[in-house]
Amino acid sequence: MTQHGETTRLQHARNLTRRAAQWLELLSFKSRPVAPTFSVSICYYHAMLDPEASDTDRLGACRAMRHAVQRRMLAEEFAAEEDQICRMVIDPYRSHWQTTRDGAALWAIENLLCSAIQAFEAEHITA
Repeated sequence: MTQHGETTRLQHARNLTRRAAQWLELLSFKSRPVAPTFSVSICYYHAMLDPEASDTDRLGACRAMRHAVQRRMLAEEFAAEEDQICRMVIDPYRSHWQTTRDGAALWAIENLLCSAIQAFEAEHITA
């Protein structure tokens, strides 16, 4: 692959990382109820958004945040299940989201993080 192709793939990985971080900040993401929100007080915030951050740091942040996002996704699925039972939601085709609105957003974020991780790894970035 040419230098330009590698740069393009790395730039794509960086953009995916930035988008995921923007979503996390928009949602005031917390990895658990008592944790601080995703903001400048979190080291991963800087690794994901700072244009001067290393790709190794970005990859490490993506991996850590993906794990945290996956845990919160499960919590949102449990919350949705409880809500559906209480409201007696009818979904005969099981085609409705089985999560909350935040859970659906977290699903999209998790996909951004997964794609970023794969793109960094394809360029042999390690963390």
